Parts: sequence; structure tokens; C-alpha cells
Amino acid sequence: MEDYCATSLFQPSNLAKALEDTMDPSSGRSTHLLGTIVSIPHTISARTLAVLGYDFVMVDAQHTPIEAENLVRLIQTVSLSSKGRTVPICRVPSAHSHLLTHALDAGAGGIIFPHIDTPEQAADDVSKCRYAYSNGDRSLAPAALVPGVTDVAPPGSSHERVADENIAVIIQIESPLALDNADAIAAVPGVNALMLGAGDLRVAMRCPPRRVGDPEDPKILDAIDRLVKVSKRHQKPLAVVTCKVSGTTNTWLKDFQLLMVTSDYFSVVKGHKEDLARMKETLAEVQGLKN
Repeated sequence: MEDYCATSLFQPSNLAKALEDTMDPSSGRSTHLLGTIVSIPHTISARTLAVLGYDFVMVDAQHTPIEAENLVRLIQTVSLSSKGRTVPICRVPSAHSHLLTHALDAGAGGIIFPHIDTPEQAADDVSKCRYAYSNGDRSLAPAALVPGVTDVAPPGSSHERVADENIAVIIQIESPLALDNADAIAAVPGVNALMLGAGDLRVAMRCPPRRVGDPEDPKILDAIDRLVKVSKRHQKPLAVVTCKVSGTTNTWLKDFQLLMVTSDYFSVVKGHKEDLARMKETLAEVQGLKN
């Protein structure tokens, strides 16, 4: 991902181009971008995940209690710790959350907008991420970048135009209405990718609760098939969280380009449970040998 870096690590990497390249076999680039999620909002977690070789780290400001200053720290920790090799993405509560402004000003390379049901909502999301140069209404921060130091840009451009070109807008599809409107949402100028919100979509469709490893509900598999067709029609990449995907129904993953492999929380739970079970087994073996 360092090939997609802006001139300064305080500016967003060109995630929009990286996503576009996943859909173009002739680009010679990877067809999949692999990432993880910060849901434990501490710089130790962000700093650790940033150096593990992921293409991106998603900071979840929707389901994690994050205030603005910490959000800025987390995003910049990912960029600076990885030296641009890992792109920070932020999922915000909505286009009208104050956290969106801070995520953009901190240099997030992508913004995920949850619970978007219509193309009109998607267009509003795009507008909030673009300056007036690109027909948006993003406000210009007076102190996010240092003049002549971190606001540098290629000749003939500016840091505002770099941001407009680089920041990827990712729309989360997680309701039957959004699924019905997926074609129209994907066609909105400035929408760079769609994300399957399988958990909320499952609930919205009244599917039975599902544990990790359980077979996926046929309704969700049908929804996935519909999204894949939309993706191919519009040449828009698809994103998904993969850590809860069933091993028996995961062949569709090949058609998703932005894969969130795990999260710090999920890995902590999994690792602690496995380590505890392993130690109990070891102690049982030792006790058995003594007896």
C-alpha cells in the first residue's frame, strides 16, 4: 500500500485507486486487500496492528466508545507506525456525526458509512467527504496540516484535491431496502465500494441467530449473490468482515475485495479461550502422568 501513499503521511493514501485496481486484472495489483479492525480504542492496539502487514486497519467509531481526540490519535498511529504501508479506514456513526470531520482531518484513507438505504443518502455521504472543488461540502480545517510541511502536494495539485481523489467512500448495505437499492447506490458518483453488513442484514431479514461456524442462512447467501452481481455490473469492489464466515459456505469470498480478517477484540477472545483450554489440557496430562 505504500505505493498509494500521499506526499505526507498526514494526508490520506489513495485507497480509492487501490480499490479500483482490485477490479482491474491488467493493473498487476492485488485483487484483495486484507485488513483488521480496531475495536479496543487504544493506541497500543492500533500501533500493534499497524506493523503486522495488513493492507488496512479499520477503526470502528460506530460500535466503539471513541471521542474525537482519541480517534485522531488512532488514525495517525496507524499511518505513522506503518510508514504508510497500512491505510487507516474509519467507520463513523453517520455522515452527520462530528467524528466524520475529525476522521477526515486526521488523514483516514477511507470512510465507511453504516445503514445506508438509498442513493440519496449515499450521495450525501460522498458530499461530506469532498471539498467544493469536487462539488462537496466538506469544511476546510485550519490546523490539521502544517503549511509547507504536511500540506505538500504534487505540482499543479493541492492537499484538498489530493484528499478528494484519494479518500474512498464505502457504503454499508445492511437492510432489505438497501439491498433493493444496491444498483442505484453503486451508481452514485464518488461511491468507491459497497460493504456487506451481514449481522444487521441477518436481523433485518428476521433470520435465526447464528453462531460462528454455523451454516449461513439461504437469505443471506441470496443477498450476497445479488451484491456480487451489482459489484460486477458497476465494477465496484465489495467489503466484508470475514472472521465469522462459515467454512462451508465461503466460496463467495473470492468476489469480495476488501476483507476484514479479524479484530483486536475477536482475536483477544479467541486467543485467551484457546490458551486457557490448552493450559487445562496440559495440567490434566501432567496430573495423569503423576498418578
